Amino acid sequence: MIHRMSFLALLLVGCSPGRSAGPIDIPVRVGVVALDSHNVPVVVLEEEGGPRLLPIWIGMDAAHSISAEIENEKPPRPNTHDLAKRMIDGLDGGVARVVVTELRSGTYYAVMDLQTSGGTVEIDARPSDAIAIALRLNAPIFVRDSVFAEAGEVVIPEFEKREEEYLPERHHRQPIGTSPATPQRSL
Repeated sequence: MIHRMSFLALLLVGCSPGRSAGPIDIPVRVGVVALDSHNVPVVVLEEEGGPRLLPIWIGMDAAHSISAEIENEKPPRPNTHDLAKRMIDGLDGGVARVVVTELRSGTYYAVMDLQTSGGTVEIDARPSDAIAIALRLNAPIFVRDSVFAEAGEVVIPEFEKREEEYLPERHHRQPIGTSPATPQRSL
């Protein structure tokens, strides 16, 4: 009888009106990958069915990788995100979801929930990497409601160049410090 009462008490505490049900994750989609007015790449996440936007400034390689996947363009050699997808697929895993979880000191944090034969594993990741991998594995992307709240009302500036203006060159661009005559090696 005591065991049953303890269980009932726990149930009642868990259902009390003042208790939070945990974080709320809002589904988003990649709206645009572009360069800001300082030529720094930014990926803008758009709330599904809502007005909120979240710009996340990222590196050029991540911008190329995300845009290439959106445009269904496959590079001649796999990049890091392609490699991660191949590894996850090769291990019969999957990505259940990606969540941008936090904004701390101006830096966004994210997690990837990887599905394995042993269950789900939460992996800490940069948002740009998590987004690029999620796109490759058709995994849903979320932003924690508290991140939207902390980021505040976002006004997206006019971008100097949109992805169409700078990313199609990716197939013809040379790595920094090389010329077309310099032989390229894969390691």
